[in-house]
Amino acid sequence: MWPVTMLRDMASHRRNRSSADDLKAEWRIFLDRFGSIDAKDLKILEALQANARVPLSELGRSVGLSQPAVSERVRRLEEAGIIEGYGARINPRALGLGLMALVRLRTSHEHIKTCLKRFSEIPYIIEVHRVTGDDCFVLKVLVPAPEDLETIVDRIAGFGTVTTSLVLRSEPARPIGRELVRKKTERS
Repeated sequence: MWPVTMLRDMASHRRNRSSADDLKAEWRIFLDRFGSIDAKDLKILEALQANARVPLSELGRSVGLSQPAVSERVRRLEEAGIIEGYGARINPRALGLGLMALVRLRTSHEHIKTCLKRFSEIPYIIEVHRVTGDDCFVLKVLVPAPEDLETIVDRIAGFGTVTTSLVLRSEPARPIGRELVRKKTERS
């Protein structure tokens, strides 16, 4: 249950502040103070991850809340930065991008910015992760054919050692929800 006085205080501060970052910071303090999010919020998050286009009235019924109540909770989760946005899941094979690879690059620190610029120039690189360990970057690459992957490897090999792994199959991503949050609170 959301403490009404805290929400009222936040609403009055929001009217006096123009910065979305200030509101997010206040909301995070609120979440920290009152035990983060509750079971209904987690159900909402799980449902939206499964289908972000679900009507709020249907979402409310599925979690046991009225449409206005679920709408308010979704708004608060958005304002807190917990829900960052909504999007479509795209089938890369349907677009002719049937080959996925994870490309690891070990480079020196002085090449980091140059590497990031180069990665941004290659549309087949769809994710860039800066990592710890032996490698500096892990790239997720989608290409139509092996020769396109070879071209990408050639374009970045000048920065250091490149290791490539072809993805045979990807298991469905697990939603962030009750299980993950419960594990987090068990460790705290």
